[in-house]
Amino acid sequence: MSEDQELWAIVEVMGHAKYAGRVSEYTELGVPLVRVEVPAVSDRPAFEKLLGASSIFRITPCTREAAETAAHQFRVEPLSLVHLPARQTSFLGDVEYDEDDWNG
Repeated sequence: MSEDQELWAIVEVMGHAKYAGRVSEYTELGVPLVRVEVPAVSDRPAFEKLLGASSIFRITPCTREAAETAAHQFRVEPLSLVHLPARQTSFLGDVEYDEDDWNG
């Protein structure tokens, strides 16, 4: 594919995930990946997915309009960051043990 051409497609990966958008090659740290630029649809922002070729089992080329419609139907959300609660102290409290306690 020349740099002038754009490839719009539906990309299906293991785990039954589907992404629709502009597809291109991407290499980072010597690892070839497939980049899917999912367009913004409705209230969801645009985002990118970088996929390893071995996880892809189907790429269906289509028009930009078809990819945008598919992206809307798939309702895939971009990654959201989740904050874990602060680590709590042990449920045993501040009890200290000697090595002999564990070695019998």
